[in-house]
Amino acid sequence: MRNLPIQGRLTVWYLLSLAVIVTLFASGSWYAMRASMYHSIDDDLAYRMQAVVPFVESHSLSTPDSFNRTFTNSSDSSIVGVFVQITDASSRMLYESDLLTSKYVPVLPRGHLDGSISRSTVSHQGWTIRVASKRVTVNGVELTVHVVEPLTDLLTSLHELTLYFILLVSIALLLTASTGYWISGRALAPVGQIRREADAIDPTDLTARLQVPRHDDELGKLARTLNSMLERIEAGFRSVERFTADASHELRAPLAFIITAGDVSLRRPRTREELAVVLGKIVAEARRMSKLVEDLLALARGDAMSGSVALEQIDLDSIVKETADQMGPAAAVKQLEIRLALTNRTVQVGGVASDLRRLLLILLDNSIKYTDKGTITMSLAVDRSDVSIAVSDTGIGIDPSSLPQIFDRFWRADKVRSRAEGGVGLGLSLAAQIVHRHQGTITVDSVPGTGSTFTVKLRTSPIA
Repeated sequence: MRNLPIQGRLTVWYLLSLAVIVTLFASGSWYAMRASMYHSIDDDLAYRMQAVVPFVESHSLSTPDSFNRTFTNSSDSSIVGVFVQITDASSRMLYESDLLTSKYVPVLPRGHLDGSISRSTVSHQGWTIRVASKRVTVNGVELTVHVVEPLTDLLTSLHELTLYFILLVSIALLLTASTGYWISGRALAPVGQIRREADAIDPTDLTARLQVPRHDDELGKLARTLNSMLERIEAGFRSVERFTADASHELRAPLAFIITAGDVSLRRPRTREELAVVLGKIVAEARRMSKLVEDLLALARGDAMSGSVALEQIDLDSIVKETADQMGPAAAVKQLEIRLALTNRTVQVGGVASDLRRLLLILLDNSIKYTDKGTITMSLAVDRSDVSIAVSDTGIGIDPSSLPQIFDRFWRADKVRSRAEGGVGLGLSLAAQIVHRHQGTITVDSVPGTGSTFTVKLRTSPIA
């Protein structure tokens, strides 16, 4: 059944469900009809017994001759046509109706000793009868009166009813199978439409979307989910396209400069001083290109990582001090001061030391690039289970319209300044990627002309 298509499986389940329901209903109806028929016959036998017993008692019948003569000559309407068998205490036949004699009905068992009516069903040579028996005493002789009703008509009716039920159940199941197959086909038609539309989507056309059914049901939700997935795929593909184009552009510029500088230097003899100047520029561009390749590889490795990284306990305040000392000379070149605002206790977080160190270096380097005068402040704050790292500067700030793009790859607030400083617009993307792998958040508040504050929130780790 697992190999059947969904339409076939639904049809089978429809068929099985209705088969069980109809079978139970038909069986219950059949047994209810049978019980009703037997109850009616038993009531009729009891009624006839109430006529036969007084008739026997009123005529003081106790011998075979008296029984034959009285029953044969009787014109009592309550007795005429009643099938009777009467036996004595030793089960000797005293009287038997002609029909019972012709059918060779054996001597029936004796009735109850308490004088109540007992009922039983007897089959003999293919003939089935229903018997009501009662013990009576006439002129000191113990008799058992059996009133008999043939079950031929009842059994014929039950047989016909069985055939009718089988026929009706078969027709019902056939109709159910056909209707169920049709209904399931109609219900699954949108699925087929979705599949055909999905198959028809051109891999080169990422703007194609599936048609959403009019009804807001499960299939409509499925179509919207698939469309949402296609939108994410398109967004990812467009991001890769932009990333590739930007990376190519960023790599093309230093390569073109290196090639041009080399070609120009080789066109005529150069003095040692001239070659030194050209080689210095080539080395600077090569270093810039090396930094770009390093950042690209870091981003690629980060993208390849699934889920969060394996975290270990790290003293965050120590890393903050190390990065401040490391970036101190670069800040001093621009006559900037790096200030620290730390807590009075050791702050531990779960993370990777090298990644967190790189994160803080990126934020400090970004602040130094865009700050011409003033100070850069790094602060730590602990709030319950979170620790916040804030890097604030007094630089040029960021225009509010540009804030949504600052973590995009190759985005630069000041392209001229960034290129002059050697930046390619990957630092903040790397920072956001590191924070995301550590299951944290990074936000920025900035006022143009006043400065910017980058805030990273991570979860603290208990000290072992």
